[in-house]
Amino acid sequence: MSKMDWLKRKRRIIGRIVNRKHLPDYTYRWDTRGPTAIRAQGFQPWNPDGTIGLMEHVNNSYAANHPQAGQMTKHDSQWLSTGAYGMLKKIDPTFAQQILNTNLYKIETRLALQTGNFYDANDTFDRAGVDRPYSTQREWIKEGGIPQEAIVAYMSGRTFFNQYDMTNGAPDEDALTGWQAF
Repeated sequence: MSKMDWLKRKRRIIGRIVNRKHLPDYTYRWDTRGPTAIRAQGFQPWNPDGTIGLMEHVNNSYAANHPQAGQMTKHDSQWLSTGAYGMLKKIDPTFAQQILNTNLYKIETRLALQTGNFYDANDTFDRAGVDRPYSTQREWIKEGGIPQEAIVAYMSGRTFFNQYDMTNGAPDEDALTGWQAF
């Protein structure tokens, strides 16, 4: 790690502390399943009894010291990925290819916390001294499921995309329209 990378990392960590970064009131999740399927069970991890590390979940790969090193973790994960609104402001190019075939769900974190904690992925990577693979996603990872009661609204990817400006990104959080009650 270069000295400049180390300084940037420390600056981000200190900034989170000084600014008292906390779990936002709402996080968001893209999912290809429709509202009927999500209403039936909320969001559940692939493996509720999984034991993979948070960084393994984000990287979707077992760590080098694991017997399954390099193999995908998706189906073994007890984690769920959500993101703060910042992930919607500038869509990750990898994800942009799928946006029209997904739904966007709005999650009230106060209610979702009743079934387990959220963790700030960027902060976890910074504190471990590891490069953040998806820093623009503003990922908040939830251990365990998110009950359907915590999902307060949804919209189609197309509805979101129709409001997205290629230069300026998504509108501010309170200006995003087209939410359907969940």
